[in-house]
Amino acid sequence: MARPDRDEGRQPADTGTALAAFLDLDDLMRRAVVYATESAGTQACRILLHDAESHEFVVAATFGPMDEASRGRRVPEGEGVVGAVFTSGEAHIASSGPHASMTAPLAAGDKTIGVVETTRRIGGGAFSAADLERFASCCGLIAIALESASLYRRVDNESEIIKRAHDDRARPLIAESPAMRHALRQAERAAAGRSTVLLTGETGTGKEQVARRIHDASPRAARSFVAINCAALPEGLLESELFGHEKGAFTGADRRRIGRFELADGGTLFLDEIGDLPPAAQVKLLRVLQEREISRVGGTQSIRVNVRLIAATHRDLAAEVRDGRFREDLFFRVHVVPIRLPPLRERPEDIEPLFELFLRRFAAEVGRPPRAVMPAGLARMRAHRWPGNVRELENLAERLLVLGGEQPIDADELTGLLPDAPALGARATAAAAAPVIEDLSLWEREHALLVQALERTAGNQTRAAGLLKITREQLRTRMRRYGLLPKG
Repeated sequence: MARPDRDEGRQPADTGTALAAFLDLDDLMRRAVVYATESAGTQACRILLHDAESHEFVVAATFGPMDEASRGRRVPEGEGVVGAVFTSGEAHIASSGPHASMTAPLAAGDKTIGVVETTRRIGGGAFSAADLERFASCCGLIAIALESASLYRRVDNESEIIKRAHDDRARPLIAESPAMRHALRQAERAAAGRSTVLLTGETGTGKEQVARRIHDASPRAARSFVAINCAALPEGLLESELFGHEKGAFTGADRRRIGRFELADGGTLFLDEIGDLPPAAQVKLLRVLQEREISRVGGTQSIRVNVRLIAATHRDLAAEVRDGRFREDLFFRVHVVPIRLPPLRERPEDIEPLFELFLRRFAAEVGRPPRAVMPAGLARMRAHRWPGNVRELENLAERLLVLGGEQPIDADELTGLLPDAPALGARATAAAAAPVIEDLSLWEREHALLVQALERTAGNQTRAAGLLKITREQLRTRMRRYGLLPKG
């Protein structure tokens, strides 16, 4: 079969210009492999992109007989002609006759991003030096187009990330307490590796902030951090959010949508409340973790993704496995490096700096001066058990700033807002009259006595020490132990 007539001096440049117009990376790959095949006058071709992290090539696009189970295959970077061409940067003709092939680097400037390999010349015969030169020129144009499309995708992805995270107001990560500092030390040790991290703890303990800390301290810090709350989306939309969808995949899908896994490619994906994943999504997530590839809803193409997973849950996943609500194989996939985040009641030293930070932030938002906190008010907050943790503390600060006056916040103003604090004070009164208190630990009893004494004396430490029949220095030692000692 004769090769099609073409102006050999103009055709590659003209087609290369057309390729550069395709900013969608998937469309570009499909068209580029066809262009390379036609340019070489062959029947089969494949594009292999280099994965520097795994030291492998990934077969990203194929045409002709090479389509057979080839796309998505991974090839060691030092293997055969492909590895030699990538390393040397020089195009190469291999063998002769019907199995002759040409291989050329995908080089844009001084950066080589992969190689292109083509074979089965139409009409048979050997490849000439002119054929190789033309093919190498074609591959150079493909490389430039791929670089442009990759840059466009990164910018588009980052814009999408910013847009989706616009309403997610990040909470600060403050760790003055020993319990929280211990958790952060574990997180810092985990950051350097690639292992999946599972953050556990009650709702509102700062799991997303710790996940961001891990990402920022990891080798992936320059790439995207993408978060999704698995419990916040209906089951019908969750798969589309995670894996994306093609145009027309379902009613209302009027355009292609990139999923969170693709947005996080090269970076970190944070799956919050993974314990709330429905069974069908658990199966698909397990496949992604095993195969490292996804398929968009309504699509047929497998897309390789390089993502570090950080998961989080307030549930006991081991109990969920025993009860049949969470897959055991998925549990072992995510329960690699578990880190428990302590609830706010176990980190009283963090209450004051967190609360003051929230007050300053909300004051700036509404244009008011931040309010001060009286020692008795701070003691009342430290007596509270904080079932909502840092999120509850943040809401309290906003309520006091927006609805309260400008006077310092004292214990009386908090009475109706923290209903379990007076109850703890009442328990403290009982503790003074009886040696044993039902449902209270020794820690809670001593803490409650200190809080009650400080409340009754409006924070006057000398008088509070007198009520407790101890010296002022003994009182301050105990206040420091329970995080009740004001700063300054």
